[in-house]
Amino acid sequence: MTSILALSACSDADKTPAKTASAAQSSPPKLQEIVDLSPFAGFASARFGADEAAVRAAWKGALRDGGGTSDSCRQLFQDPRPANDFGISFMLENGAFVRYDVASRERKAPRGLQVGSSAQQIRATFPGHYEEQPNKYDEGARDFIVKPYADTEARLIFQVDKDGIVTRWRIGMPPAVFYVEDCS
Repeated sequence: MTSILALSACSDADKTPAKTASAAQSSPPKLQEIVDLSPFAGFASARFGADEAAVRAAWKGALRDGGGTSDSCRQLFQDPRPANDFGISFMLENGAFVRYDVASRERKAPRGLQVGSSAQQIRATFPGHYEEQPNKYDEGARDFIVKPYADTEARLIFQVDKDGIVTRWRIGMPPAVFYVEDCS
């Protein structure tokens, strides 16, 4: 009888690890592992060059058409809009996704910087990979143009106010990433 119980216990123990291993192997990978590629390539699963449908699918929320000066350039804004700014917008040129802008602390730029970070943090985070320029409209404000470490033409631009605080940032492909007036 003891032998039967011992054999029964062994066979149950042998089944448990097999079930655990099988469950682990059949679990699908996390969605983020599949679609969260470099932000210098686009936004979540929407790569630069993708169409509007891909941008809407990547955002996974409501986007309102923000217009533009022509059909060649349009912007989509998160809806509803945050109380103190636009939050995030996506720019499309000739139907292709070319840039996104962030004016909210809710989203982080590459390497963890965000609205509210300082110019000193930009300098320390991207040594040798940024260029500082005066802002076109705000006296004393600066734009930091970051060239990524990856091989891409995309750029990250931080807008920093006269007090040295990031007020907005964007990532996109030239020439759209350099437009100061967005689509205007």
